[in-house]
Amino acid sequence: MPLDKMPDVEQYVPTHKSTVLHVKGKPVACIIDDISNELRFKSVSKNNSLKASLIGFLNKHDDLGLLLGFKLKIQTDLENFEYTVYPNDEFIETVIFDESVFIINKKLEPLFSLKKIVTDQFVKTKTEFDKFQSLINKKT
Repeated sequence: MPLDKMPDVEQYVPTHKSTVLHVKGKPVACIIDDISNELRFKSVSKNNSLKASLIGFLNKHDDLGLLLGFKLKIQTDLENFEYTVYPNDEFIETVIFDESVFIINKKLEPLFSLKKIVTDQFVKTKTEFDKFQSLINKKT
């Protein structure tokens, strides 16, 4: 969704940085967070009401053109985390193929991980990507 069609543009200002770490040669998508959330993440990871969603959007930048961003929401009955990130292509591909996101601190230490995230707006899982690729191949 383009930013000019969004009701509240301020909701889509970047809040965190993303990076791609390589563990044993395999890329791992990560969002950098403040260490102060570490205790909150520990309580969230043990909560059965945990829900995570990833909503993609397009932001039109005057100089750079269209940028792909996403809003990651992590919620339980008691806690709420929200991240708005404009990642690079390698980060996006890693999320599509691995279907996971890791939250790390500034020292690149792992704080929290999510797998099988509920997604919206654009293709985000390997299953959806494979289905999309097969549809394209049928047309050619």
